[in-house]
Amino acid sequence: MIDYHIHTLLSDGKDTHEACLRMAAQYNMNEIGFSDHICLTFPHWSVAESNFVPMKEEIRKIKNIQELPFKVKFGIEMDYLPNREEEIKNVIDKLKVDYVIGSVHFINGWNFDTDPSSYINKSIDSLYTDYFELLQRSTSSGLFDIIGHADVIKKFGYYPSFKLTDLYKQAAKSFRKANIVIELNTSGLAKPCNEFYPSEEFLKICKKEKVPVTLGSDAHQAVDIARNFTKAINLLKATGYKQIAVFENRNRSFVSI
Repeated sequence: MIDYHIHTLLSDGKDTHEACLRMAAQYNMNEIGFSDHICLTFPHWSVAESNFVPMKEEIRKIKNIQELPFKVKFGIEMDYLPNREEEIKNVIDKLKVDYVIGSVHFINGWNFDTDPSSYINKSIDSLYTDYFELLQRSTSSGLFDIIGHADVIKKFGYYPSFKLTDLYKQAAKSFRKANIVIELNTSGLAKPCNEFYPSEEFLKICKKEKVPVTLGSDAHQAVDIARNFTKAINLLKATGYKQIAVFENRNRSFVSI
């Protein structure tokens, strides 16, 4: 029971760190990681630059609470923005996090996972091709420890006219080459696509490429911590995974499932 993808009021979550800690205790978690959004274009759903230091200090205080029955890790979900890699690296280095989830939310400046009506009159085939190209660029950047919701482009249930297998294979090979972890993100079950990120086919291809995996609920409210994790762990086991990745000071290790 490890959840590395939890948002708070500092970004677009609805609850405080304290509320998430209480819920995690009720759920008998072994380890959680706070990973609020950071995006260098600073949309409303991202941590404000003025809150970088308070965020870091808040989690430092939480880590020092001796009575907590589980481990707490400091993560961030950092948006990949092409040609801004050096700026992204500077922010990550200053925060000194335990892990960084790299996510793609923008295609040519368009935040594609916010408004489903924005897909109207767009070429879905092109969007998928562009998204997976950006995904591989984010992977090869060397900036991130974990790739977040690897096929989130499907969020609103729009799919291309072609089979995705080849794109999955290319992405999985890039994950392996970069020695990066993917997350099995359970939030997709609550979205129009109604399946995990990545899809079962994509996950199986990643396993074949020996890509490590971790778990994330993408919780935006405390009650969603570890959402659908029993189903997720069963899928991981059925796919052949026997362990999941955990991080400390950006060093990776594994725990059995």
